[in-house]
Amino acid sequence: MLLELNHVSKHFGAVAAVNHLSLSIGEGEVLGVMGPNGSGKTTLLNLIMGVYALDEGEIRFAGQRISGLSTDGISRRGIGRTYQIPQPFHRMTVLENLMVGDLYGGSHRSLKAARTSAVAILDRVGLGEKAGTEARKLGLLDLKRLELGRALSLRPVLLLLDEIAAGLVETEVAELQRLILALKSQGQAMLLIEHILSFIFGLSDRVLVMNFGEGVTEGTPEEIANHPQVHEIYLGKKEVHKQIEPRTSKMVSKAEPQGLLSLRNVNAGYGDFQALFDVSLDILEGEIVGLIGVNGAGKTTLIRTVNRQLSLMSGEILFRGKSIVNAQAYDIIGLGMAQCIEGRKLFPELTVQENLEIGAYCRRARDKRRSTMGQVYELFPILAERRNQIANTLSGGEQQMLAIGRALMALPELIIFDELSLGLAPLVIDSLYKAIREINRQGITVLLVEQNVHRSLEVADRAYIIERGRIVLSGTAGSLGRDEHVKQAYFGL
Repeated sequence: MLLELNHVSKHFGAVAAVNHLSLSIGEGEVLGVMGPNGSGKTTLLNLIMGVYALDEGEIRFAGQRISGLSTDGISRRGIGRTYQIPQPFHRMTVLENLMVGDLYGGSHRSLKAARTSAVAILDRVGLGEKAGTEARKLGLLDLKRLELGRALSLRPVLLLLDEIAAGLVETEVAELQRLILALKSQGQAMLLIEHILSFIFGLSDRVLVMNFGEGVTEGTPEEIANHPQVHEIYLGKKEVHKQIEPRTSKMVSKAEPQGLLSLRNVNAGYGDFQALFDVSLDILEGEIVGLIGVNGAGKTTLIRTVNRQLSLMSGEILFRGKSIVNAQAYDIIGLGMAQCIEGRKLFPELTVQENLEIGAYCRRARDKRRSTMGQVYELFPILAERRNQIANTLSGGEQQMLAIGRALMALPELIIFDELSLGLAPLVIDSLYKAIREINRQGITVLLVEQNVHRSLEVADRAYIIERGRIVLSGTAGSLGRDEHVKQAYFGL
């Protein structure tokens, strides 16, 4: 075997990012690794490359132990890596970027030989005509090509590709897929991490599925695409959890609910890179609306656009019928929108109570912070017990409760929950989803951003499915729960 991982583990505090994971890659083989956000995929690459030290286990490459070696020592042995966000030398030309890797790898003793080798690699990745262009002037697809070329300049026996298609539009993904298929046909061994499942299925000989740091199952792309356990990981269980009562309408008035948040043909992105395409959606007052999609589908970009952290290329965003396109990010919470951020982002050295008080900083909430804090403690009694405890000493579930409480302290009319269940045990998730129901019953509208389809649909009135920056499906929770196109949107089936 070319690469072997034997019962490898890595912990960050109490969190097992990778847990007793074993895998192997043969010469010329492509192994795909997939799993939801937070499953341990990038940590896996960092362990292979020596960025993190192992807590347990062993990594062997070409028959030799490499665990414990430095990153540059591992690279010199024949492992190259790309990064999800390209990291070129921006003011160097495309050609110079590749020559750095070639000279660093020690393959050539002269600049002339390094230049010749770099030119050949640029032709392979489709950048031959841009050899003299500064990297900072490249578009995203060409930056991805350059990232791949830089890894190839080390002449790797094994190539690690970390979400190399992330952010590309469909035609660009297809172009990049053809390039990687050409490498595969030339015998290049690869470990491929990707969230675009059709991409990973189309390139891999075998696919390993990870969840909560563990290897769940492994098989051919066809076996994985049709595996019930894989569907459950990405879509959630179809049965309603007993701890959460069935969704019933709370609207007792016959009056039509008013529109709260509306997006109209929104196009947005990062600089010249477009990530959202003609997105339109409506959230009515008093609803729970789900926004569902795999990691990389555009969910976070949509949230950042609504919160005015990203500029619009075109389109309109309305809150209570008024445009907020020209609002600043710091104005949004004062208008009545709050967000429970993915990863919680608490102030770790402050107490529970101090974190909550910061949440009531805006003018609309400041004078009512004591009564609001009492409501938060009533919703989450454990926080009341731990009010003087430092935030980073709380359990993961307690930290998530605190993050929800901090958002509630702003007295929002609309609250956005971003990947609420990430990394938490099912019983903890059940309690948090019950809290969402209670928050909604108290009159707060909810936008629930999640990867887990069935989990979201248990509590939502309606939902939107987003894929590659586009809304591809929408409807009531009941209709989407029965729609086979949901599975197609995730797995390409």
